[in-house]
Amino acid sequence: MSSGRGIGGGVGRCYPFFAEFKECLKTETLITHEDGSKNWKNGCWEHREDYFECLHAKKEWAMVRRVNEEEKRQAKIAADGQ
Repeated sequence: MSSGRGIGGGVGRCYPFFAEFKECLKTETLITHEDGSKNWKNGCWEHREDYFECLHAKKEWAMVRRVNEEEKRQAKIAADGQ
């Protein structure tokens, strides 16, 4: 995936997100707080999140599930009302 090559030989679908994330990491600083927690200084988290969403589509599938559940709920209400 990080090679940038897609299955058809062109640019992979997630490579642009990976490239942004990689560029951000070049300037990234990890800060460790006194309580032991860590966070990134300049906001690479958003780039990482975009890259991982492109790879795994977890948020997209969660939204699809919620929409399907709502459609079923509304269909049940309509069926019970008739």
